[in-house]
Amino acid sequence: MSVTIRQAHADDAAALVALMTEVGYPTPGPRAAERLAVLFPSEDDVVFVAVAADNTVVGFVHAAERRLLVSDRFVEMEGLIVTASARRHGAAASLVAAVEDWTPARGVAELRVRARIERDDAHRFHQERGFALAKRQRMFVKPLGPVENQPS
Repeated sequence: MSVTIRQAHADDAAALVALMTEVGYPTPGPRAAERLAVLFPSEDDVVFVAVAADNTVVGFVHAAERRLLVSDRFVEMEGLIVTASARRHGAAASLVAAVEDWTPARGVAELRVRARIERDDAHRFHQERGFALAKRQRMFVKPLGPVENQPS
C-alpha cells in the first residue's frame, strides 16, 4: 500500500478519532477537535498523517519536543496508530521517518517512544528501526477531579 505523509489538519479529526477508537482510545469527536486545536498551532508538537491513494487517512503519529530539568531536549512520539488493514505495508515506517526528519530540523538529537508492555509487535517495530530499550518504568495516575477550563 502506497501512502503519502502530510501534516494533519482540522478536517482529519474524524479519521483520527476512528483510528484512536480502533486501538482502544475512544475519544469523542468534539474532544479530539479541542485537542487538535491546541496541537496545530503549537510549535513544539506535530501530527503527521498517512494518506492512502483513495485519500483515506490510514494512520497518524503525534510527536512533541520535550524539555526536562533532568535531560537534554528530546522529541517523543506520543502516539503512533495505523489502521489494521494498512499495517505491515510501510505506513508506520513512513510516519516514523517523517518524525525522524522533523526532529533534527528542530536542532534536537534524540527521538524517544514509549510502548505499552503488552504490545510486543510495537516493541519489535521500534527495535527494527534502531530504537533501543532505555528503561522500564510504571506510570501511576491520580485523578484529581474535574477542572474548569481544563485544556484537553
